[in-house]
Amino acid sequence: MASRSYGYSRISTSAQDWTLQLEALERAGVDDRDVFRETASGAKRDRDQLRRVLDLLRSGDRLVVYRLDRLARSQLHLLQIIEEVEDRGATLVSLKDNIDTTTATGRMLIGMLAVLAEFERNLILERSAAGRAVAKKNAVRFGRPPKLTTALVRQVTLAHEDASSTVAETCQMLGISRSSYYAALRAGRQALTDRPEVAPAV
Repeated sequence: MASRSYGYSRISTSAQDWTLQLEALERAGVDDRDVFRETASGAKRDRDQLRRVLDLLRSGDRLVVYRLDRLARSQLHLLQIIEEVEDRGATLVSLKDNIDTTTATGRMLIGMLAVLAEFERNLILERSAAGRAVAKKNAVRFGRPPKLTTALVRQVTLAHEDASSTVAETCQMLGISRSSYYAALRAGRQALTDRPEVAPAV
């Protein structure tokens, strides 16, 4: 089977324009029918179109992006995506960053990224450990909570908004299951929806 070039293009809001990215991908030899377009924040890890294009990659294929920040905001998440691309036998090309993982320069830059991602991961672990220490000092109970408390909902909501925090790390830090994590997240969003609007002062 002949190798193919796939493109991934992302904008954060529908008010932004695709043109710059799509024209660059076309000039790089990506057929418009093989470009996956997504409207989502780069901090969001679970993105439908990104997942679709990654699942399509086979040995010899290329994944082409306008810039690396179209894939991820976190260095750790970006490295995880690159590793998945390479595990599938494909290569990654970032046009504006002049990165091609088939070249020596590209491999060197990916190696540097791996070092930075490890540094980022260590910072996350240190922050999690510090959070646990503060929680213990304040007599916060770890383990599965008997119910969704206001404090738990707030902690989960704040952690979810932090692009550098993963679900697994938050669950470990708070001592909760994934189901409790998402239940708390839903409760937090519902609370925002139910919050009454405050009339501006006159």
